[in-house]
Amino acid sequence: MKATNGYALGIDLGGTKIYAVITDPDHKVIARSKRSTTPESTPEETVSDMFETAQDALLEAGLTLKDISFIGAAVPSPVDPETGECLHATNLGWKNISLKESLKEKFGCPVVLGNDANLGLLGEHYCGAAKGFRSSVGFFIGTGLGGGIIIDGKLHSGKKGVAGELGHMVIKVGGKRCGCGNRGCLEAYCSKIAFVKALRKAIFRRGESTMLPEDKFNEKSRNIKSKYLARAYENEDPAVRKVVDKGLRMLGAAAASVCAIVAPECIVIGGGFAEAMGKELLPPFEASFRTHLFGLSPDEVEIRLSELGDDAVAVGATLLARGIES
Repeated sequence: MKATNGYALGIDLGGTKIYAVITDPDHKVIARSKRSTTPESTPEETVSDMFETAQDALLEAGLTLKDISFIGAAVPSPVDPETGECLHATNLGWKNISLKESLKEKFGCPVVLGNDANLGLLGEHYCGAAKGFRSSVGFFIGTGLGGGIIIDGKLHSGKKGVAGELGHMVIKVGGKRCGCGNRGCLEAYCSKIAFVKALRKAIFRRGESTMLPEDKFNEKSRNIKSKYLARAYENEDPAVRKVVDKGLRMLGAAAASVCAIVAPECIVIGGGFAEAMGKELLPPFEASFRTHLFGLSPDEVEIRLSELGDDAVAVGATLLARGIES
């Protein structure tokens, strides 16, 4: 890990919230801030919201932008390392949007951009659950499903930053329609958007019962807070258990397939949904993972839940800004 001095600001732009952290030279989080995102916001409005969220974190830390040496931002999209373009932010409705110049103008200095799930894994690899391993793969379950790959300590982003988009691996030809437009993507089975879509069908079309609160989930719901799904799952809600377990089995099979390509030492499962579920999500995932794994013993691949939680992506953004990715 490179030695870098100074404070760093990391911003995580997600499908439902903006989250910012300030880290010290030892990569410890000294301040945090969060605010909800508006799905209808334009890219320009979103940049302003990112700036205000950053200002809240700076205020909590007792700092100003002049005290910050590095700024990184994570977006739910592949990011072209050459141009800074967000190629396809499905859950924000953006396509071919470049935020690099807008952020530079707003913050008055360069802002390094990266894909949110890639940076979540970067944070976990150097400061969290995958620390000490040479190679790791991350799956981050939230509004969508993001992924990341680190090989020999280096973040693998590939051509135009598209590598690691594990949520868009096709796991069922002709399967469910994904928000990206393709069919059969992993995200179409294992993400909050996928869970809600399947639950609407189960509950309102097939009449299955549920413990989900009526004021939080109805026929028009497109998303739901992770805590309500986790609570229903823990209380053995049959509809929620059926949908979530299917998604986690699909995730386990996909993780085994990735092992046939990357053969990582560690797999990290994170994101808001995973944090809310905790160890409850491991049995269906691990059972499917063991069944589909090729060439490796399950004991040779460490399965770990995220240690950094909500901080993971934003901390990863600070590491990227500091040049810590190899």
